[in-house]
Amino acid sequence: MAIDEKPDRLVVPDYSVRAFNREDFEDHDPEHPMAEIFRFTDQSPVMWHENKIGATNHPWWFYRVDHVSDWFTAMCISVLQPGEACGFHSHRDETEGPYECWYMCLKGQGQLRTEYFDTYLNTYDTAFMPTNCSHQFRNVSQEPVWWMTLSTRGGQALKVDTYAIECSEDRPGYMEEYNRIMEARNARGLPTP
Repeated sequence: MAIDEKPDRLVVPDYSVRAFNREDFEDHDPEHPMAEIFRFTDQSPVMWHENKIGATNHPWWFYRVDHVSDWFTAMCISVLQPGEACGFHSHRDETEGPYECWYMCLKGQGQLRTEYFDTYLNTYDTAFMPTNCSHQFRNVSQEPVWWMTLSTRGGQALKVDTYAIECSEDRPGYMEEYNRIMEARNARGLPTP
C-alpha cells in the first residue's frame, strides 16, 4: 500500500484492559519502577495570568515527573484562545540550569516566536528549544489552539523551580532576558512585543 493510500477499513483490536489502579500493586519492586499515569480528567488546570513578558490569562494542565525522573521535569498541556499567548522567555542556564523543551501543536494553528524568526506551527508540528533559546507560543488564528510542552533538565537539579513562582516576571533574570529578546527582535526588524 502506498503511503498516500487509505485502507478500506480500520481494524480496531478488542483489548480487554481493565482500568489501572495503583493500589493493586503495593508490592511492586522498587528496582523496577512503575509507569506514572496521568488522566486528563483527573487534572485541575492552573490559570496562568497576564504578565509583563507577554503572557495572557490561559489554563495549563501540569504533569510533573521530577519526583521520579532524573531527566524530565514536566509535560504541560494548554489551550490558547484567539489572541492569547504564553510569555516570551528563555530558560537560562545560569538561573534554571540546563533546561530544554519541546512545543507541539496538538490542534489548530499557533505561532512560535523567537528572537530570530516567527513561524506557524500547525497540528502535530513541533519545535525544540535548547537551553538559552528564546521562545513564545501564541494564537493568531480565529480558533482555539491546543499545545503541549515537554521539558527536560538533562539529569541536573533545577537551580530555580520556575513552576513554583507564581508570577513569571518574578523569576530570576526573566525581565532582563525579555528586554534583551525585544532588543534583538527590534534589531532584526521583527515586531515587538
